[in-house]
Amino acid sequence: MPRPKSLLKKLTVDVAQRSHNCQHVPSHRIQQGDKRLKVTKDRTDEHYCVTCAVESIDAGIRRLQELRRELLNEQP
Repeated sequence: MPRPKSLLKKLTVDVAQRSHNCQHVPSHRIQQGDKRLKVTKDRTDEHYCVTCAVESIDAGIRRLQELRRELLNEQP
């Protein structure tokens, strides 16, 4: 049986080497040494602050749970 395909993009947590703005909310500043979420799209990396990353992860988890319930005909 083949291994299941991942629905997730390439996601990693790393540490900022320099200060820069968050990709989602430019007023959120990521300081040098801060943890951040790195999302690789094609050959480009996008970086998100912890606040935006956690909100995106939580929203993704909720959406995946909805899809799972729908596939299994489960009630919320």
